[in-house]
Amino acid sequence: MRIGLSTSGCSLLQQPSGHTRSCCFRGTTRTLEARMHRTFRTVTGRTKSGACRQTTLSGVRGKPVHDVIIRDRFPGERAMRRLKPHEREYLSDPDRYTFDSFRTRVLDPLPPAAALGIADEELLNYYENSLRRDGLFVLRLDQSGDHYERLERYVAETAQILFTGRHADANLADFTRFRHACYRALHPFTESQKIAILKKICLETGCAPATVDEAATLFAVGSGLFAMELFTRLRDAGTADAFAARLGESDLLADLAARPVLLYPLWPHQQQALEAWLRAGGRGILEMATATGKTLVGLAAALKLYGVHGRLEVLVLAHSRALLNQWRREAIEKLGVSGSTDTDYTVPLSYGDRFTIRFETLQKVYRAPHRYPADLLIVDEVHHSAGLAFRKALSIPVKWKMGLSATVEGAERRQPLDRALGPTAYTFTLKDAREGAVIPSFSLRLHTTYLDVRENDEFRELSEQIARDLSHINSRHCEIVRRLSNGRFDRFESLGDFVGLMRQLRYRTSEVPEAWYRLVGLVYQRRMIVHRSAPKTSRAIALARRLGATKKCIVFSMDIATCDAIYTALKGTVDAYRVHSGIPRNEVQRSLDRFRKAKAGVLIAPKMLDEGIDVPDAEIGINVASAKTRLQLVQRMGRILRKRPGKEPIFHHFVALPQAYVDAEDAFAYQSDLAWIRDTALLLEVPVLQAPDEEEEEGVAGLCLRSEATVRDYLKSRRSVATDDFGTVRVDAILDAIPERLRRDLAGSLASCTAPLTDEAWYALAKSACRTGEAACLPGMYWLLVLAARDPQALRDVLLTGLATAAPQNAVPAELPADRDDRTFPVEKHVRALERAATPAQERAARRRLTEIGSPAVPLLVPLITSPRDQAAARAIEVLGAIGDTRAVDPLLRSLADRRRPEIRARAALALGRIGDPRARLSLTRVLKDREPAVRKAARTALDAMKGS
Repeated sequence: MRIGLSTSGCSLLQQPSGHTRSCCFRGTTRTLEARMHRTFRTVTGRTKSGACRQTTLSGVRGKPVHDVIIRDRFPGERAMRRLKPHEREYLSDPDRYTFDSFRTRVLDPLPPAAALGIADEELLNYYENSLRRDGLFVLRLDQSGDHYERLERYVAETAQILFTGRHADANLADFTRFRHACYRALHPFTESQKIAILKKICLETGCAPATVDEAATLFAVGSGLFAMELFTRLRDAGTADAFAARLGESDLLADLAARPVLLYPLWPHQQQALEAWLRAGGRGILEMATATGKTLVGLAAALKLYGVHGRLEVLVLAHSRALLNQWRREAIEKLGVSGSTDTDYTVPLSYGDRFTIRFETLQKVYRAPHRYPADLLIVDEVHHSAGLAFRKALSIPVKWKMGLSATVEGAERRQPLDRALGPTAYTFTLKDAREGAVIPSFSLRLHTTYLDVRENDEFRELSEQIARDLSHINSRHCEIVRRLSNGRFDRFESLGDFVGLMRQLRYRTSEVPEAWYRLVGLVYQRRMIVHRSAPKTSRAIALARRLGATKKCIVFSMDIATCDAIYTALKGTVDAYRVHSGIPRNEVQRSLDRFRKAKAGVLIAPKMLDEGIDVPDAEIGINVASAKTRLQLVQRMGRILRKRPGKEPIFHHFVALPQAYVDAEDAFAYQSDLAWIRDTALLLEVPVLQAPDEEEEEGVAGLCLRSEATVRDYLKSRRSVATDDFGTVRVDAILDAIPERLRRDLAGSLASCTAPLTDEAWYALAKSACRTGEAACLPGMYWLLVLAARDPQALRDVLLTGLATAAPQNAVPAELPADRDDRTFPVEKHVRALERAATPAQERAARRRLTEIGSPAVPLLVPLITSPRDQAAARAIEVLGAIGDTRAVDPLLRSLADRRRPEIRARAALALGRIGDPRARLSLTRVLKDREPAVRKAARTALDAMKGS
């Protein structure tokens, strides 16, 4: 799709020998540019050495552009080359490369949202080229003049029109400066690093980090639309100027991206647990009920010690791979350290050589604990380490020790744990959690309803156009999809797949059809309509009016505009109060005081404001925010909705379906919302009831079943679902997290079931199967129910044989037995064969088998690349590059940084080039200055491969 001008910093006319001419296409010299608009024949100039040379263009406007040839003449030399296609196009009609022509030909014929998608992409390409030397993108507009400035204004103004009511009063000049600051500051970083940087700046400037998450659920981080959404939210919070100033300190951002920072505030009980452990000398066990945030306390302790001592190495022990993978994900998300959340626990997290977190299983460490020294030891589910064998793992040489568990029962367990880790330093029981509203005591009622969209006609038209465009791409672009997805698929089963792939292609020069960018714009516009329209606001208003006459209710809206609309609708019928950042602080406090003293009424607030306000107690909570709420919101609601004698608080949660339904988008959004609320309710042991809405429109039930069927068919072929809110949901990971004992018990309970399972029945079975001290919440249980079509026997088969069917074959069990070294798994055989191969034929055979196995081999190959034997490490790196799994990127980057082993560094660079993940680009670019020629050459080859050239 990208055709047009050459990139900045590069001459359009360049000798085959590599000499750049003085008459640059976009330099200070305008001779060639003027000539292209007229009919010049010859341009003269000098090379850097001062030698005279003459360039002649054969072929002029009006003649076949295929005949246009560049002739270079130097003393005693004659060189010729044909123009590239985009150069010929410019010579044929340079007027096409003006903003006016681009708008008339490309943008104006399209719907505004589709045009915005293309225009925004072109601006990003322009920014990218201005910051690079290699000119990755071929631009559509002439950089001479004000063409890109006018395109910038077009993007801002079009977005303002599309998102009326949200950006109508935005200062376009301020936004343009903010957008430039964002792009220039975040340009070198991966998407996850960009999010971490933005969250850390939010903390520094007094804004909630969740602001970044809300914007990122709508638009690709780094895009102009994301910048506009973030700018608007920061402006509403009054922190936009301070935020932009911090972004301007670009020389400090690389350190900020990797630096560990606690991105979530500690709750009072978490702070108390941390302080109790520190008072005990950095030793002891913290007994904290499930869902009260044990992991965050452990991470906060690590950060506290690092802040005091300036250097820290942490070792986290647990009895299962699933738990360690969860720890690694939470460390990345809660501390903002660099790393991929999809990478296996065997890859440590680090901030330079100052702060490191490693993760290991008890089954591995107990055999040789002296090999795993650390400064801080954290043992999760510590009761599993009380056995005679596993307690040896607790004897590793460390300065500080922390044990975490929901409960430790029995003297035979407590005594050895007390000796190894220290006695219990803090206890926070389920009763304490209930009384402190950390675990809420209310019932949750689900309201499934249509979206209340004011722009019904526009919404329906967008939905129909999205369906048509996706169908067109799937029918006409199968080969392109297969090539650009590296063979993973040849059609888009969901828009999540499509949007995810488009984000990965940001730095690829592969030809992306223009129709794809049009579809991106349409998807974004439709999401904005959904995002800004509260789920059936009219029904929520009716509910608040009915209940607010006799009870105290709090309504959480999406934004200020919705808050004001609900307030206007309720005012005059019930006592209504509103609080948001657009109201003076003293008026906000008066409203809160009046609501606190009232016996009944309705308080309306945007949901992002509930963190910083001392909200009075209420009996009823109503959530009409269309974006996915999180566990923190439900827990905060628990602090607000307090149980009183004779009064049972209720939280009403609205789950929305759009009227113009698109299977590839809405089925996944709807099902991910249901999965989140069901799993959260199970975790907190909150009863969930389906609200009996008599006014429910006909067809909602049918769309619910239709969405389940869409997701089920998708899971059968892909085994994972990409969602904007919860990352990628993987069936194998869900099954991997369920202990084998629990899978067997659940399967036994299902054997006697014959009728289709309801949500309530399935979660009741899951809850009853959990023993004391086990987490009732098994993330993803709802997805298993959907996958099995609610059939008890099909679900039983998934639980008993799912690891062989849903997970990749030969996957390593989630819970490793104590005698794991005596067991041999097929993947391990091939890894050992690769490591011990004595002949080239044996090595080729092992490499071929492991490459055929693919992703399941990655977790076992990764540790091999740190082998002290260069030959074994090199073989593992080559196989990882051939497999192409992005989970290998982080460990390969660590090998790339190992200056002691230049050969390994070179092979790691080549492997990263084959994988093609954008996260490696910055590190590979730095390696171009390496002192080892072989490493520099490998980095250049890798970067060329990643450019798709």
